[in-house]
Amino acid sequence: MQTSIPRPQVLFIDGLPGSGKSTAATAIGRRLTPSRIFLESAPGHPLLAAMPDAHGAAFADIHKSHSWESFAAAALGKLDSFLKSAGNGDLYVFESHPIQSTARVLFQLDAPQMAILQFWSDLQDRLDLVRPRLIYFQEREPLQAVESIARQRGTAWEGYVVEALKQSPWVRARNLSGVEGARQMLVEYARLVDRLADLWRFPILTLPARPESYEARTEAVIKWAMEYK
Repeated sequence: MQTSIPRPQVLFIDGLPGSGKSTAATAIGRRLTPSRIFLESAPGHPLLAAMPDAHGAAFADIHKSHSWESFAAAALGKLDSFLKSAGNGDLYVFESHPIQSTARVLFQLDAPQMAILQFWSDLQDRLDLVRPRLIYFQEREPLQAVESIARQRGTAWEGYVVEALKQSPWVRARNLSGVEGARQMLVEYARLVDRLADLWRFPILTLPARPESYEARTEAVIKWAMEYK
């Protein structure tokens, strides 16, 4: 009789900026113990392929240190290292992964879409052993979402995001400029995120990024995560 070998339990929480990923991850950490929670730019984050900047993991200057090829290799390398060292049976919760801090950066670096899709396939090949779950907060109106979060976080956050997008290789390659360039990039990125979520091979829970009740959404997230325990 064969017994199952305990594996690391991995839960990802992803979606566009401002969709409530960090709030959900924190709530899971309070209710499911023991668990290891890694917010987007947490110190010692085992999956980040580059150091976050002062305002988080937007990586506004990533094009100065990485091509899309080198960033893809670095991201997969970090995943390989994590999978080798992760404790068997432990629950790891990653906010803003596996899309926002990996595929989004490749998009920002103007990687061809086929290259991003290949990266997505390679990433999931590596994850097959642990069969991670993904909680995906889907946003139907990305521009409205950013406007909403900008009202909450203030003009400094909004200016930072717009500036980061404006100087990205994606925007520059299309001769776009200003706020309109950043807005167009965000819309295209939102489409990519939906496509990647559709191509996810493992269990996925898709919930609205701006629900009628955030409390009810949090309870649904916790209930689904508790199936791991």
